[in-house]
Amino acid sequence: MSAPFSTDRLIRGVNVVILSDGREISIEAIATAAQGQQVLDDLDGAILGIEDQLAHDDRRNGPAWRKRAEMALKKKRRQRPALQQRIAELRRAERHPSIGGTAREPKEARRKAFIDAAEELLPHETFVEVWARAAEREPSVFTDAGGGAT
Repeated sequence: MSAPFSTDRLIRGVNVVILSDGREISIEAIATAAQGQQVLDDLDGAILGIEDQLAHDDRRNGPAWRKRAEMALKKKRRQRPALQQRIAELRRAERHPSIGGTAREPKEARRKAFIDAAEELLPHETFVEVWARAAEREPSVFTDAGGGAT
């Protein structure tokens, strides 16, 4: 699944989160799931704060303030799914760390990407049939260390 934003450029409010203390962090620059969770908590706090301000607006701030607050809320809500996706990617990577810096990593990554794309594009029955055919052709690679099928 591709990212909902372009990672070619850093754009504040799109792929750069502005934290409550004024610091900025690119979603792609988040290195650990724990760091991502801290950013998500900060983002959620900012969303709740803006919602609270809008809910208790007594119209003294004027329509321009309200429009800016609504735009900020919209941007922060749009950042949330991309941030959650990044956290999920990091958690998966932390659960299944790659084995050293071997030359097989890029090849394995390409294979995984191919399998994911095939699963997404092919009808479920066709995908299962291809998987079964592969298991028939190479049964040794489809068994785990305990001898069971994977």
